[in-house]
Amino acid sequence: MNVVIFGASRGVGRAAVEIAAARGHAVRAIARTADALAELPATTIAGDVLDPGVAANALTGAEAVLVALGSAPAARDGRQGKVCSLGTRAILDAMKAASVRRVVVVSSYGVGPSRDRPPLAFKVVAATILKDVMADKELQENDVRASATDWTIVQPLGLTDETGTGRAFVSIDGSRGCTHVSRADVATVCIDAIENRRYLRETIAVSAED
Repeated sequence: MNVVIFGASRGVGRAAVEIAAARGHAVRAIARTADALAELPATTIAGDVLDPGVAANALTGAEAVLVALGSAPAARDGRQGKVCSLGTRAILDAMKAASVRRVVVVSSYGVGPSRDRPPLAFKVVAATILKDVMADKELQENDVRASATDWTIVQPLGLTDETGTGRAFVSIDGSRGCTHVSRADVATVCIDAIENRRYLRETIAVSAED
């Protein structure tokens, strides 16, 4: 399968590139700089997803898309703190133009249908330190749900760099196991969803098992 992964330079995106390539998929990895894409087992494209044409060029021949954009604030032409929502909107527009339907989008637990489920301490952080990040994720998820794509939204708990276990706890009702999960396990869930087309038009919470 031809899989395009946005946000491939680090975290869940980079892990997903490695997993998809190991499974024999043809992977196209997109990130802002060429240096960030070094040594990835994929065809790499350096470009800012907020720039016109980057998503459209990346989607040529694509069969599925994984959006794993980073949420760190970045001041780019006055669009600070909106990289996820604006970038995803550009990707969705390009998917429509290219007739690509399958997309898996990595968001965050505590957004949308899971908004009231996190522990109190996380809610405080989300409402203060991460206020702009969570608002960006809300906009991102709203656009995905409103699209005509075959979408899945993945909401991981606290992300860690631990080795993947292959046994992530996945729920469609917002329930969770632990309050953390490895990036590798989230990436595995994403590639599994692309391969088997599970969780179509559903939002899934992903955490480590208790």
